[in-house]
Amino acid sequence: MKIFPIVTIAFATFCVVNAVPQYDTKAPKTAAPKAPKAAGKGAPTKAAPAPPAPPVAAPAAGTPAAPPAPLTNGYPTTDKVPDPNDPQVLAWLKELDLSKVPNLPISNGGKINPDQANCNPPTVIQPDQGSWTCQKFTAPDDVATCPDVGTWGITFDDGPSTSTPKLLSKLAEHNLKATFFVVGSRAISNPKILKDAYDAGHNIAVHTWSHPALTSLSNEEIVAELKWTMKAIKDVIGVTPIYMRPPYGDTDNRVRAITRAIGLKTVLWLPEFDSNDWTLVSTPPKSIDVVLNSFNTWMQTFPKLNTGFIVLEHDLFPQTVDAATIVIDRAVKVPNLKIVTVPQCVGDSKPYFELVGSNATTTTTTTTTNTGSTYGNNGTTGSFASPVSNVKGSSSASTTSITAGSIIVVLFSSLLNLN
Repeated sequence: MKIFPIVTIAFATFCVVNAVPQYDTKAPKTAAPKAPKAAGKGAPTKAAPAPPAPPVAAPAAGTPAAPPAPLTNGYPTTDKVPDPNDPQVLAWLKELDLSKVPNLPISNGGKINPDQANCNPPTVIQPDQGSWTCQKFTAPDDVATCPDVGTWGITFDDGPSTSTPKLLSKLAEHNLKATFFVVGSRAISNPKILKDAYDAGHNIAVHTWSHPALTSLSNEEIVAELKWTMKAIKDVIGVTPIYMRPPYGDTDNRVRAITRAIGLKTVLWLPEFDSNDWTLVSTPPKSIDVVLNSFNTWMQTFPKLNTGFIVLEHDLFPQTVDAATIVIDRAVKVPNLKIVTVPQCVGDSKPYFELVGSNATTTTTTTTTNTGSTYGNNGTTGSFASPVSNVKGSSSASTTSITAGSIIVVLFSSLLNLN
């Protein structure tokens, strides 16, 4: 009788079919991000008031995910040089090797200078001081120009401010990316604006905590200024910048050595490429023509240079941002001019500490400028591993499905052969 083989084959077929994994054709649901808890009462009086936490936004492509804006508890007083004896600063100092920092005079007689560095007494400038302010000395590892002719490293200092969003809109209108040198005190005061800039693909860099002339600070105070700013930026956007610009460009060989010990790269600018936009808010204020005339001079000068150039501009005041938007509208119409971030201008695809040593590979993503140049977001050309697929199951499940199908075919072929 053939009934027994038939029953056996049917039962085997049933078992195999039920052994095949079942796939969910719908994408799995992800839990909505929880809003960060609001700051409680009793926050330290020295901390800046915590602004409303911004919604969690998707990070720029090819960059590490950023967390929500942090609470400001535990930070130093805003716009003041942090206490070098703070336990956190002391912990940072223990981690650093400052043995290579030269014993050079502190400017301004050792008195903290919140303004442009003073080159006259009580400041003492030694021949080996390496002062950019007083000697216009540039170290080999200072970034003061872009290597390629016709490349503009566009930068904005002193933000983020309430005027920054207008600048971000203008940059987005022309699909441009810029480097923003951020003051730590303003990073924790305007975290959403800073995060919006980062998420839009702009490069974020360090510009100290309280904007003093760094050469007038002690070694420990310089460490505090830089490390608190690095922490503030990391807490807001999730990554730590590698690039740093000293306020007023005020650096020397002592400040440079400390900057190197921390792992930061110093960025300056060509003196003749200063926008002088700060004069728009001086007393008495200058006309916007000062900035526009400077721009016209740059456009006549840059084709004659052997390198590209980096320009100093600011996004702290409405007046400086208004001037910047006019300059941008005119710059995008200039032929043979590429407008990029500082990391892009020097060919650095990893402008954050978290990217250094990663397995990022070089790729090219399209960002349109007036020259048709291509660059990735946040000044990077690196790409990260693709995210895990949303489909349930695995490649082994697919193999099981194919194997099960093959068994069924064989079983039914055997059934037919019984006839």
